[in-house]
Amino acid sequence: MARRYLHEIDLMRAFVILGVLSVHTTSFFNVLNNNMTPGFLTLGALITSMHYTRETFMFVTYLVLFITYYRNPFHPLVFWRKRFLLITIPYIIWTLAYIAFVGWLTPGFNWSWSILWPAIVHNVLTGNMYFLYFLVVSMQLYIVFPLLLFMLRTWEKYHIHILVASFVLQICLMWINKYALGTVNVAHLPKVLYDLYEYRDRNIVMYQFWFVAGGILACHYDRVAAFVCQHRRALFISLGVGVCLVWSYYFLERLVVGESEGSAELVLQPIMVPYSLLVTMVYWYAGLSWAKRMDRPGWRPFSKFIQVAGNTSFGIYLAQPFPLYLMELTVNHIDGVGIPTWLHYALLPVSILFVYFSSMLISYILGKIPLLTYTVGRRTQWRRHKQQAVQRAA
Repeated sequence: MARRYLHEIDLMRAFVILGVLSVHTTSFFNVLNNNMTPGFLTLGALITSMHYTRETFMFVTYLVLFITYYRNPFHPLVFWRKRFLLITIPYIIWTLAYIAFVGWLTPGFNWSWSILWPAIVHNVLTGNMYFLYFLVVSMQLYIVFPLLLFMLRTWEKYHIHILVASFVLQICLMWINKYALGTVNVAHLPKVLYDLYEYRDRNIVMYQFWFVAGGILACHYDRVAAFVCQHRRALFISLGVGVCLVWSYYFLERLVVGESEGSAELVLQPIMVPYSLLVTMVYWYAGLSWAKRMDRPGWRPFSKFIQVAGNTSFGIYLAQPFPLYLMELTVNHIDGVGIPTWLHYALLPVSILFVYFSSMLISYILGKIPLLTYTVGRRTQWRRHKQQAVQRAA
């Protein structure tokens, strides 16, 4: 069966990664505010409503995997070789790059091997440098993907039951994460249990619904797409209600319950499950709508942008710490000379766009240089051309 290319996924990737960078940039701006001030709470509510990006990216990852393999022959060893080559190389390289970057920024950093080696081992095992937890979760997904593929193929007539059960389980896991695990005293835990607790946000179990939902959508893609397009108005109304509920919940937690900012903004909490699903469906609908228009003359410049942004999204994610650092230095310097409050907040969208397009440029350039393409999860162009030539000769 011919493999299907989903142009709508390019749009989702392009704008979800923009959402990721918006969260990180806005979080920095909020650090500059005083806790519990109107500006602090406003940005805090905004950040909370943008905390769908992690789940949406994981949903998209599994959706694409299932579209590719569900109706086609699947060979686990070939799959693992291809996928792990394209994820472990950037994972290790960027871990080393981040460690060097942190060392460069740290006065008096000890560059001796006796210090560096334990740091490298720890960060490779935990994905603890910047935002590499996503790659750790992705590698776990690749390991279990053959089993999940077999299960959804075997139990196809029970997909709706599996989806509902997975959704309920996800709500329960998020409740446990926030209201049970959030109060655990970790002082006397053995190291193994402490690490499982401390790094639970990079455990595949915590995201199981997004993989299941993406997989099941792939199995019934056209039927679900038709349903979503038919009920688009209800979808957008639901999203509007969802945003208001998330904001209200944030203010309730901060102003009434007295929760900390970290707890109120938490990504892995129950309310974020239905909310993130709503946002993901809106992104998907937007992608479907654009895919129908992408080749029209008036849409071609935008479509070209989507193509570039979607193709570089993985590299954008990996390169973002460097533009973020430059942005933070610049904003701190500008704030330091004394500027009006309105100008400080006007710098926020400018900063987001700077980080977005700077990261995109880095990813684009790396994707064009032989061998360095692996750092952004792409095979070297000359190798791809060689394989195509061999296939044509055969």
